[in-house]
Amino acid sequence: MSMRVSGMKTLHDLVALYLHYINYEKRYSKKTYLNYKLDLEKFISHLIKIKINNINSITPDNIQQYINSLNRQGLSSSSLSRKASSVRSFFLFLTRKKLLTINPSRNILTPKINNKLPNVLTVAEINQLCSIPSLTYSSKRDLAMIELMYSSGLRLSETTSLNIKSLNISDGILSVVGKGNKQRYLPIGRHAIKALKIWLDVRSTKYENENALFLNKYGKRLSNRAVQQRIDYWVKHLGLNSKVSPHTLRHSCATHLLESSGDLRAVQEFLGHEDISTTQIYTSIDFEHLKNIYKNTHPREKIK
Repeated sequence: MSMRVSGMKTLHDLVALYLHYINYEKRYSKKTYLNYKLDLEKFISHLIKIKINNINSITPDNIQQYINSLNRQGLSSSSLSRKASSVRSFFLFLTRKKLLTINPSRNILTPKINNKLPNVLTVAEINQLCSIPSLTYSSKRDLAMIELMYSSGLRLSETTSLNIKSLNISDGILSVVGKGNKQRYLPIGRHAIKALKIWLDVRSTKYENENALFLNKYGKRLSNRAVQQRIDYWVKHLGLNSKVSPHTLRHSCATHLLESSGDLRAVQEFLGHEDISTTQIYTSIDFEHLKNIYKNTHPREKIK
């Protein structure tokens, strides 16, 4: 079966075309773009090394052998999966744009990823973390920030990029720009609203003309690293026996929502996941919750 590409574009030309597409049309994040770029550059270098310089000459065996060679180098299953995904996406783009008639990467095999379930706090641990005494400039900011991250399931980058205009306190709505510069609107819980009002009052007296919602003591936008440092401080100060990252708060929010509602599609929209398979990891956590309920409530399983 022949795989014909229109024109006489080199492998590098086709990769450049694809990268332009994900950067300017799909508007992938800078980190995702760079990952795809590095993955495809490595793949093209491999092809050239084995004397393949034309897209029409690439066979499924060539791609599978490349993935197998990475596996032999000791790459983790998640890294292999990502690199294979980059190659698949590249060839899918070429076929959709009719630059290639047959996709040689369609049946490529990769080692199964052993998904490690994310760390999730209990509701009691969330309550403990949100018992920050609202006394100082920093503590009022930190309480508002942590309450909002848990309330609205925010990514770290989404939290630090928030501006004053992102908030609609009266309606309890938050405007967030997530991955791929996609905007979504999220509800804000009543505890988060209460903490935000306290923070906004103290913030406005010091830095009225700044756009960023969460500021450091110098009136500048709080950095990603500073957010983690503040969470680490309060975890230790409040005596939580758990490792807590910004993503832990997001995972905990998603898990608690799914446990209460069982609505995977709604949680997908809430988190801003483009693919529901990304959200499905929470069904594993939810099943653990279901097992615990079963053990404690089923007549033949109840713990005495």
